[in-house]
Amino acid sequence: MTSLIDINLNDTSKYRLIGDRVLSYRFAVPHDEEFYIGDILKITDTVKGLVFFAKVSDLIHDSNFSDPRWDTRPHTEHFYGLGEDVYILVEALPLGYVGDDERFRKPRTIPAKFARVERPSAEDFHFLRQVMGEIEVGVMKSGQGVLQDVKVSLHAAVMRQHMGVFATTGMGKSNFMKVFCASCMAARQFGLLIVDPHGEYVAGGRSSSGLPTKGLVHYQAGREGLAVFTIDESRRKKYGLNRLWLEYDDFRSPDLLLLYEHSDAQRDVIEKLEKYPGSDVIGFFEENEDLSDFDANAYTGEYRDIAWDLRNFSTKTLPVVQRHVESMVSRNRSFLRSKGSSIPEIIKALHENKVVLIDIPRMSEQSELFVLSILTREIMRRHQGEDAMCGSGGGSGEQKQVLIAIEEAQRVLGSGGQSTRIFRECAMEGRKFGVGICVVTQQPKNIDARVLAQLNTFVVMGLSDRGDRDTIASSAKQDLSRLDTEIQTLEPGEAVISTLRIPFPVSTRIHLFEEYIDELGRKPVRRPIDDGLDTSF
Repeated sequence: MTSLIDINLNDTSKYRLIGDRVLSYRFAVPHDEEFYIGDILKITDTVKGLVFFAKVSDLIHDSNFSDPRWDTRPHTEHFYGLGEDVYILVEALPLGYVGDDERFRKPRTIPAKFARVERPSAEDFHFLRQVMGEIEVGVMKSGQGVLQDVKVSLHAAVMRQHMGVFATTGMGKSNFMKVFCASCMAARQFGLLIVDPHGEYVAGGRSSSGLPTKGLVHYQAGREGLAVFTIDESRRKKYGLNRLWLEYDDFRSPDLLLLYEHSDAQRDVIEKLEKYPGSDVIGFFEENEDLSDFDANAYTGEYRDIAWDLRNFSTKTLPVVQRHVESMVSRNRSFLRSKGSSIPEIIKALHENKVVLIDIPRMSEQSELFVLSILTREIMRRHQGEDAMCGSGGGSGEQKQVLIAIEEAQRVLGSGGQSTRIFRECAMEGRKFGVGICVVTQQPKNIDARVLAQLNTFVVMGLSDRGDRDTIASSAKQDLSRLDTEIQTLEPGEAVISTLRIPFPVSTRIHLFEEYIDELGRKPVRRPIDDGLDTSF
């Protein structure tokens, strides 16, 4: 009987392109070759003089045998053997190609048939260094390994066009955000605002695995790029931080909609009061102890305009709104007072391109949203005002850029609801005024699709839910649908990053924050050219 075992060891059928589509490559490798999902490969087309790059998206066992059940027959291995006729079929996603001019282009053509496939070196990716930005977050990942010399850095200029960070618990979201903050502190390209109710960003704490972590104050070389406003007196003294204060006039009545459930009638009262300063609204409800028999015609107090506007509302409605106002003031007394606000200092620090951290440890979710709502509104109004001044010829200078991080963003950017309109306004219109949002969530499918459509940078750190992955794939500007398997198999600390100005989604190993700040500490810190100069004239 003739042996079917291929004994030709000089096999040229492997490592050559056999695919026939512009958007999908295929080639065969020996059955015992080690390949991984996410491996990046180089395809050299000597006919056209082009070098193509592709990412492994699937691995399939295959053979040249005509018997479709050869691998389940008795004594298969003895009869057929595992020679060159048994192989792994590799499917790869085209990333693009580089020509003689060293410019990277999208894959609008296909490599020549049987073009050689090989593993690239770090030097093959020198073109990527030219398209990376200023905000370093990690190193390029290829399969199970990394290319240490290829740093992955986001562009500061696209942050105004919004960003999303999507990760399930334990995948390294907090570590990524701290690395992102440290790079922002070093680069000083835009202002970054983060409200932290857990106290983990300032001095660290413990990771989801229970290991101790460091905070942003431990990045000593970049401290000039950090401004912290805190309610924790011990931390303020220990690290030399700023005291956080908001004043009554920073508050507006619609902020109550974030904190409490309201009936339609109560919502009407709140909207009626929106035009009044917060101190007047609080003053009116504090002045009147009992509104159950309120009569606007008999009112003789200080806030007659408010009383007159509320004259037609039920006396059952007003006491509920009064309780909510009193509860809001009482709940936030640790940072809310009648006069004296930190907001001018906060905005000044943001416009100096610093990372501004609002540290409110042990405060409730309502307090976090209350602070974030006020700060977002003030930043938007300030930027809208400056834009209007520039439009009328009254302003000068370059538009400032601010990125506002919103943790657990599904709370305020879900479908429907008028209670979160300032965040929606920021998502829909903020880019025009230099204000971007960083949407951080474990549940992207619960974010309004109109908001996701506004995001231009996606950092995907592993999503187990197919609905979440489908939502991301349908919203990203680059095609992530073919990377579904890779996203499912990401390990903690790994991400797929899709952003403007980087030509394809980049698999990334995120720096470990503690190691990264040690590395940054050995480098000189960039400072704005006008740092230290008086810019008030």
